[in-house]
Amino acid sequence: MSSAAATGNSAKADSGIECNLVSELGAEFGEFASKAPHLHEYAHRAKKNPDLAGIPLQFKKSLSRDLRLLKKYNLIYPASENIFIHVFKGTRDPYGRYCPIEPRLPPDKKDLISKAEVLLASMINDQTAQQISEKGEEMLKNLFEQVVRLEGSPPPPKKNGIPAPLFLSRETYEQLKYEIFTDKIGMGIIEPLIRDQYIEDISCDGVGPIFVEHKVFGSMTTTIEFKAVQELDSFVVKMCEKIGRPVSPRRPIVDASLLDGSRLNVVFGSDVSRRGSNFTIRKFSKIPLSVTQLVKFGTMDARMAAYLWMMLESGMSMFICGETASGKTTTLNAITVFIRPNAKVITIEDTPEVYIPHPNWVSECTRRGESESSSVELFDLLKSALRQRPNYIIVGEIRGREGNVAFQAIQTGHPVISTFHAASMQKLIQRITGDPINIPAAYVDNLNVVLFQSSVKSPKTGKFERRVTGICEIIGIDPVEKSYNFIEIFSWDPVTDAHTFRGVGNSYLLEYKVAPMKGLSPKDARKIYNELELRTYIIKKLVELNIMDYYDVYTVLSKVYENPYLADMNFDSYATKAIDKILKGD
Repeated sequence: MSSAAATGNSAKADSGIECNLVSELGAEFGEFASKAPHLHEYAHRAKKNPDLAGIPLQFKKSLSRDLRLLKKYNLIYPASENIFIHVFKGTRDPYGRYCPIEPRLPPDKKDLISKAEVLLASMINDQTAQQISEKGEEMLKNLFEQVVRLEGSPPPPKKNGIPAPLFLSRETYEQLKYEIFTDKIGMGIIEPLIRDQYIEDISCDGVGPIFVEHKVFGSMTTTIEFKAVQELDSFVVKMCEKIGRPVSPRRPIVDASLLDGSRLNVVFGSDVSRRGSNFTIRKFSKIPLSVTQLVKFGTMDARMAAYLWMMLESGMSMFICGETASGKTTTLNAITVFIRPNAKVITIEDTPEVYIPHPNWVSECTRRGESESSSVELFDLLKSALRQRPNYIIVGEIRGREGNVAFQAIQTGHPVISTFHAASMQKLIQRITGDPINIPAAYVDNLNVVLFQSSVKSPKTGKFERRVTGICEIIGIDPVEKSYNFIEIFSWDPVTDAHTFRGVGNSYLLEYKVAPMKGLSPKDARKIYNELELRTYIIKKLVELNIMDYYDVYTVLSKVYENPYLADMNFDSYATKAIDKILKGD
């Protein structure tokens, strides 16, 4: 027997499904398909799609970044236990296509939804309504199992006023359950997009298809669409009601967070949007990307990360600047592991996007009220944070008058990290010294480090990648020329897609701010670069050891802080061997 035939027979045995498709797509597909008949049925149809002739269908349990280099693809992957995603792109397609595979009821059985809803409604009284609001999914599951039962199961005891339950086959039972739970607890037709960990942005521009930004395949058009204005408006109203932020013609714009932490922006109706209601959802991972992942992806290099580590450890204030979707918040989350593990950190945001691994972390968010007196703005939270004795204040994004308070906080010795929309140092200074922030010129040099990030086209892959394009140190203001002095300590070369360090002797902050904190005299200040190299070695070693989880990186760096060799500022074999033992857990 050939090895291919043996593999095929093994796949059939593991999955319990006897068909050639399982042999082609592998045992993992067979395992999922045995529990999800809708996946098996869909895959057979997808194999016959004439538009994808010549592009073999594949099943992958997880996606790697290497797949982004493919010019054409045709693959299926799981988003959850019962939701799967089919992504495909031919050589002539300008956009990739994104097709969710869900256990939906067929059209001839859709009437079961209304029947089940009637039965559920008959079970709900004041007491159960309170339990549903408190327990949500668990309570709905209990009610559903009482009114919908599998064929062959014993009927429940008869009770006055409660109609007989529906008895359904296993497949129809699971389909109806998915329809009810997706509508009542989930996000309706966009539930697969919310569940898919590879989706960054969900965009509905009005009636028509929904678009997504995929972490691997970039911009894609989905097969999910709104066909009428009424359908779209109804969906938007229902979505906003679920999160307690109702939208209406009187209040057509809503900024809020979904239950999973994703950021939602809604513009409702045709009065302010020519194409009618639209919404955008910016998704955030529950576990942020780590700094080692950013180094591995090329967003920054190890020496950049080591430099930021030294800056944050030493209490320097920092802005992370760039355009929308350039990865500012991702970088901010990643580098918070460099703040000392025993520090108290306060985060202030409009919508919660920043995650801190530190145990002593206070997370505060703004509140929009019916009146100005009942609202809590960033400005109010920032003033309050100054009374809470923080070691670091992190502001999700500075846009208005809270910027003035942030700079006053820096001047009083409270380091601040924030994201900011600015493409260059000149634009940054123009924005913070102009309306509505109005920072006095003499305060600007209280900000120590400015990191610029952008989405750029990589010369190596031809794809758009996120890169830290520069890190600048602000020195101060020239009283004669009335200009600001700054040093670009790191830069990005668009030709080679590599980061450049200006070298020993070029960092004002390392030599004149950090070195004195380390007890170095002016003549020994340049020893600080030895510590920079040692920390660079640590970051490279973490990447080499494949320590990529956000919290694992934090745990390892917390142990490194306790190592005396880090304070000796000697980049030698003895120090690196000592560090190696810590990183390997010895």
